[in-house]
Amino acid sequence: MPSGRISIVTALLTPFDEAGDVDHVALRQHVDDLISEGVDGIMPCGTSGEGPLLDEAEAVGVIATVVEGAAGRVPVLAHIGRAATRETVKLGRQATDAGATALTACVPYYYALEERQIVDHYRTLMASTRTPVYAYTIPSRTGNELSPDAVRALATSGLAGIKDSTKSFEQHLAYLEVAQAVADTDGFEVFMGSDTMVLDAFEAGAAGSVTALANLRPDLLASLKRAFIAGEKAEAKTLQEELTHVRAEVSGGPALSGLKAAVAQRLKEKGIAYPTRLRAPLG
Repeated sequence: MPSGRISIVTALLTPFDEAGDVDHVALRQHVDDLISEGVDGIMPCGTSGEGPLLDEAEAVGVIATVVEGAAGRVPVLAHIGRAATRETVKLGRQATDAGATALTACVPYYYALEERQIVDHYRTLMASTRTPVYAYTIPSRTGNELSPDAVRALATSGLAGIKDSTKSFEQHLAYLEVAQAVADTDGFEVFMGSDTMVLDAFEAGAAGSVTALANLRPDLLASLKRAFIAGEKAEAKTLQEELTHVRAEVSGGPALSGLKAAVAQRLKEKGIAYPTRLRAPLG
């Protein structure tokens, strides 16, 4: 991941063709467009990428296509989180072989887990690879929390950072406190995963944002970042308000449907055919 500067990372969508398979042509074209619009990184196979609905071979294929499309211009943070530690490690190794710059794994889901089990899960993943590992906490989807104490233990064990989709700014500040506490000995980055809090996170010291809206408005996210860095507070606030409005516009209806349709329309205007299909049961 980019270090020492604010980064906009796209939580990448996954396009599916008429047969329901991954459309690798559209995927690669989208990646190229995003990079040309100024994003700083790509995260495939996460929540927005319908990652839990992809089988192992499909996930590896998506990651490989994104790596090829990025061509070293921006880092690729491959999401490889699975419910089982063994499967997460296995997919992590394949993602690394495919060229991923870093690995991202959501907190294990379905079963209620104790903090010790979650910490052991990430430590096992980190021990299996030399590739940087990021945690991804989204308790509304996983059913399990990642406490600041657990993050502190993992940060001192080599965890590279965290994507925070708790939608709690209080929790975000607690994660940032961990980052500040380990700054002298360990590099640890905290990324905001909630679009309505991007500017607040930048002001509090976050390393950047991992955002699904960058699929649709990479220009808006890049402009917000530039305005903040330049100290243009009024402009940054206006851009954050626009970002929040865009989020509301695409959030209605079934999950991801509004966002995919809007992305397809944006890319159509650029001559890119991008399918709007969602994988069942979403579609």
